[in-house]
Amino acid sequence: MTRVIPSYELYGELLAGGLPGPIHHETIKERSSQHNWTIRFHRHRRLAQIFLFDSPDVYWRLGDLEHTSTDQTVLVVPPGVPHGFRFSENVVGDVVSIRLDEMPARVQAGFTRFESETDTVFSRQQSGNFGHVAMLIGQLREVYHSVVSNKHDLLVALIELMLLYLSADLGERKPFRRLNTRVHAGRHDAMVETFCALLEDNYYRAWSVADYAQRVGISAPHLTRVCRAEIGSAPNDLVRQRRMLEAKRLLEYTALPVLHIANRCGFRDAAFFSRAFKTHEGVSPRAYRKQLDS
Repeated sequence: MTRVIPSYELYGELLAGGLPGPIHHETIKERSSQHNWTIRFHRHRRLAQIFLFDSPDVYWRLGDLEHTSTDQTVLVVPPGVPHGFRFSENVVGDVVSIRLDEMPARVQAGFTRFESETDTVFSRQQSGNFGHVAMLIGQLREVYHSVVSNKHDLLVALIELMLLYLSADLGERKPFRRLNTRVHAGRHDAMVETFCALLEDNYYRAWSVADYAQRVGISAPHLTRVCRAEIGSAPNDLVRQRRMLEAKRLLEYTALPVLHIANRCGFRDAAFFSRAFKTHEGVSPRAYRKQLDS
């Protein structure tokens, strides 16, 4: 059986602007509860992830492996590896998402140690360092949701320490059942991936849909049809969404003037940006920032 595997940034999000920084934490319940407790088979182009399942009975698929947990488990998912989950409503756990291309070389190298799918699963019973890793994920949760001046450095250090502990436990792997399922990216899915990758790198440019389509290698009407069919949005809508995600990130995490934010997000002037932002968010950029400050 052949299946087409969608690619996301965070699950259900095609654009990287959903991540305000290179490291993201959320509880498993936060996202899975929005998707009927099922995270369908998918992959991430840029993200590596570390999952902690504190509650048992989590069904997961990772590449050609599948398993239902009976114990607390840590799961490492490198970029590009398809994975999916089925949770109960009382699931307890965390997921840490990391943009590897924005991490120090030592963190990137740490994830290369988990090249085999069977090297990515760490249960409490089989992993001597499980308690240390679970404690570090708890510390990361606290740091991520706190206000500290050196937050990024602390998060990177915690992730690096997790990888060192997990690497020390490599070799004690439980055999998992492999599936005879061939997966690939379909032709239209690949077109959408190419478009989204171009958009991530060029959303601030004054490119038309035709400019993106030319670089994808198809016509503008065809790109529009493919995007509508595969992800339910037109290319122009995705460009606008990505610019707004970046604008919100800059309003929240920087003190840049509105004019500078407009320029960095691809708008021709501050007035046009303010009108577009208010249409999209319901408030002006200055009012949005004031709400955050309060």
